[in-house]
Amino acid sequence: MLDIETMNLIDVRYFKEKPNANKDTHTHKGYIEAHKTARLLMPRTPTDLEGFTSIDLFARTCPWADIRNDLNPIFQEKGFTNSTCDALELISNYEGTNIDLIFFDPPFSSRMAENKYDDVGSKNLYTNPRYMSDLGKSCFMALKPGGLLIKAGFNSNPPARGFDMIALYISSYGASRNDVLFTIWKKVQSSIMNF
Repeated sequence: MLDIETMNLIDVRYFKEKPNANKDTHTHKGYIEAHKTARLLMPRTPTDLEGFTSIDLFARTCPWADIRNDLNPIFQEKGFTNSTCDALELISNYEGTNIDLIFFDPPFSSRMAENKYDDVGSKNLYTNPRYMSDLGKSCFMALKPGGLLIKAGFNSNPPARGFDMIALYISSYGASRNDVLFTIWKKVQSSIMNF
């Protein structure tokens, strides 16, 4: 018999999306549910919520975060973002600042990179393992202990060491399109920056 008390269980949900879903993933059911779940897990007292800080490194038109960044300057010109720089450059500036929530939704296929960022010359970031590793480490250093990171992608790999997955939401688009996995990661280890 399984001892459920000692098992490391995560919340897993499956969502059917339209095959022609919008390229802005924050409109997809899996991402919306991940955002709702993360907000429910955040502190609920007025004192805690006063200092609540969130960053979206690849925001495009997503309005959810306090600090919204996108490499493409058109989104800042239209008022969707308040920053337009490389994601690693941005998050490195927040190392040791105790961020509550990070949205991590870079282009994770060549098609997506061309579709979303061809105008500014960005490439599929997942093909550069060093960049992704540095980005994940910087996210870890920026998050407070117990802080959350919502990651979108085709895999469920952790963004860096020191994270535990607490939720996995699968968005299925049917036909020959890949599913997209929206995972929620909790920072469970501390770093020297937190002391």
